[in-house]
Amino acid sequence: MNFIREKPFYPFVLDHKPGYFLSWFLYRLFKLVRLDENMTGDLKRMHREGTVVYAIKYRGQLDYLLYHYRFRRGRLPYPKISFDMNMSLVLPLSQLMRVIKFHLAYFFKNGSLPSPYKTGFFRDAIRQGTSSLICLVDPKGFEKRFIHAEKDHLHFLIETQKTMERPIYIVPQLILYKKTPEKEHPNLLDIFFGFKDKPGFVRKIGLFFRHHRQAFIDFGRPLDLKAYMESQPESRPAEEITSEIRQLLIESIDGQKRVILGPIMKSRQQVKEKVLGDREITGTIEKMAAGNGKRLKQLRKEAGANFDEIAADYNVAYVQFFFMALTWFWKKIYQGIDANPQELAMVRDWARKGNVIYIPSHKSHIDYLVLNYIFVLNHVHMPRVAAGKNLAFWPMGHIFRKSGAFFIRRTFKGAPLYSQVFERYIKVLLEEGHPLEFFIEGGRSRSGKLILPKTGFLSILLKAKQDGYCKDLVFVPASISYDRILEEKSYLKELGGTEKKRENFKQMIKARRFLKKKYGKIYIRFGEPFSLNQYLDEKEVLEQESLKPLASQLIRSINKTTLVIPLSLTASAILTKHRRGFLLHELTATMEMLLGFLKTYEIPMANTFDQFEKTVEETLALLINRKIVSFLEDVDGAETFYYVDEEKKPELEYYKNSIIHCFIGHAFVAVSLLTGKEEIKTHESILTDYGFLRNIFKNEFIYNVDEEISTEVKKITVYFLEKLFITRANGNGGYTLTRLGFDQLPMWAALAKTFLESYWIAARSFIQQEKSSKKGDILKNMNYMGLRFHKLGLIDHMEAISRLNFKNAIRFINEDILKGGEESEEDTRQARKRLGQLSHRLYELSHYRA
Repeated sequence: MNFIREKPFYPFVLDHKPGYFLSWFLYRLFKLVRLDENMTGDLKRMHREGTVVYAIKYRGQLDYLLYHYRFRRGRLPYPKISFDMNMSLVLPLSQLMRVIKFHLAYFFKNGSLPSPYKTGFFRDAIRQGTSSLICLVDPKGFEKRFIHAEKDHLHFLIETQKTMERPIYIVPQLILYKKTPEKEHPNLLDIFFGFKDKPGFVRKIGLFFRHHRQAFIDFGRPLDLKAYMESQPESRPAEEITSEIRQLLIESIDGQKRVILGPIMKSRQQVKEKVLGDREITGTIEKMAAGNGKRLKQLRKEAGANFDEIAADYNVAYVQFFFMALTWFWKKIYQGIDANPQELAMVRDWARKGNVIYIPSHKSHIDYLVLNYIFVLNHVHMPRVAAGKNLAFWPMGHIFRKSGAFFIRRTFKGAPLYSQVFERYIKVLLEEGHPLEFFIEGGRSRSGKLILPKTGFLSILLKAKQDGYCKDLVFVPASISYDRILEEKSYLKELGGTEKKRENFKQMIKARRFLKKKYGKIYIRFGEPFSLNQYLDEKEVLEQESLKPLASQLIRSINKTTLVIPLSLTASAILTKHRRGFLLHELTATMEMLLGFLKTYEIPMANTFDQFEKTVEETLALLINRKIVSFLEDVDGAETFYYVDEEKKPELEYYKNSIIHCFIGHAFVAVSLLTGKEEIKTHESILTDYGFLRNIFKNEFIYNVDEEISTEVKKITVYFLEKLFITRANGNGGYTLTRLGFDQLPMWAALAKTFLESYWIAARSFIQQEKSSKKGDILKNMNYMGLRFHKLGLIDHMEAISRLNFKNAIRFINEDILKGGEESEEDTRQARKRLGQLSHRLYELSHYRA
């Protein structure tokens, strides 16, 4: 800016590059310091629209130099002026001589040193848009204001803003050299060298040179001073406004630091004493002991053992080691982790608003590793993760516990003391401000689609909020998808009837074989976070009434943010349209039609679909390499025919199911349109079929409960009308299938056919079984019957022989068809009648016109 050369010279202005060596040294020193890239666009915009003033909490020349040279290198608005911070040591000699000359001349002329406030230097600089830097907590500045009645930086900015049309943007910021959580009690190093929140000069130099490669500049939420002043009554005193703004900016910096470092850490022993010393727990122990001193001791020991079994023992050294190990691991077996920077910035922003609860999908043991890895990589404090007790085996249990995992039993049944200790531990974590992470599905999905939510842990959180242990809960749904799932083979065995093996050290050693393969990319997407308080206000429900609707909302939010990846779409196309085989151009056409559907409904998709044909070819090559797809070439090699063997189709089913929620409503309507012999399908019969299918598969799919069934069906039929699959029948409000519809609708119906066949097998098995059959025998019989039906050609899909589908079908039949009512012969007869009707209806729907 030319005005700096025309105005008096001051030692707090850095508008010239230092000498060659110093310039080279400073740029080289600060170039590795990272910053929140999501703010760069906003900073440039604010610089165009007004004046950017950076606000730091404590005065520091090193910090100012870092901000100045790092932002300057990044072509961002960099602070040229540091309010009342003498930078004489780094000024070019010629500049320093001008400063000394000006100050001497001014002193001899006026009898005092020049004040940049009185000379109008600061005012002109701000008006002309010069970026600058102020500190908010400054003992020297306070002394000047309090004793010498000098200007307060913020008060000055407020007065200047009143004379300006363009806004002043105050941007709170901080620099972190280490991500070690701050401890509640200081040690000797803190006493002698300054606390981590405000390190002394020696400690800051040490921190910088030791950790500058990991240093990170972060920003709080910018304050538009013009808009803020316009929102205040004119009669409000400027001193009061100044004080409020200072507090807001400090809270913004502290809040952003908590997002990265987490809350101030208490020792594990402190947490243990707080949990076990709770009045409710001690009261329960005394009540259970019933005055028996020996029993009292036993129960106290039991409570202590329960805490030790549950509680995390966070140690940042383990986290750092684990982070390095995972960095190597990802490079070894994956081609990258695809996470959206804008979504992560959104998560970091929401993390300031309340206790954050991360709710990710659960498809693999990799889920919690990769999600927390991404948090550390993007400067978000790692949450405390609820892990199943099955993962507490040595040595991984120890490592997980030290990395912030706490362990939870599958059931609290018959363990009232354990239940109380666990609930109180969660309340302490919330009370201390720790973010939490848990899997609302309970266990990993073996089928690829989301499992219906379990509400146990969620109810504990709501109870803690209701009891006042936190002001609000911020839920962050997340979806994690894989090009190839690590546990693929074991899931297929479990679906085929093999019992799940318990995790142990031997399994971990065997897992070395994974290092010899490549598993593609991992995709992480975050849904829109939402506040529990806001949710309760919008739904107009009380906390105790919100459990099931909230769980449903969370699981739908995960589905909504799930990314459609190439393998999932390819698997869907093959299994629904090309089960017997295909040519490349046929597969491409089917995938293009499905892609058009996804775009119509604005369903999130991987960026690789931008190069569609190349993506189809690469995905097909991947399936051939994995020996899922085979091929035949004609004599001259001009045409290649691709096919999938029957035993390989269940592998594709997993990836098809990961996106089936996008299509399932349309699949139900397609099944209805294709079922029956009538030429015209009435709207009422479609509604009846749709309601029946939704009800029978209520244990399989997550529906949008906020919308009426009639509204959903109307939207779907409108889509099929637009695609010319159906036309309106004259006069009676029904629909007739077009030739195109007869060709294309079976593909949509096939998305649901696997489940229709599974449930038909289950119904037939129930009809044939003996009354006293055990559940294990029922499942074995269903498996046998499914294989027999497939060989006879009564079912088309080998994937229908699924232990998981059979279990869900058993649950539906017991609860909705048999209803446990077999007390009399009449009850039994009526139940078997309903079962026969169900079997007939499922056969009709699963054997639609194709």
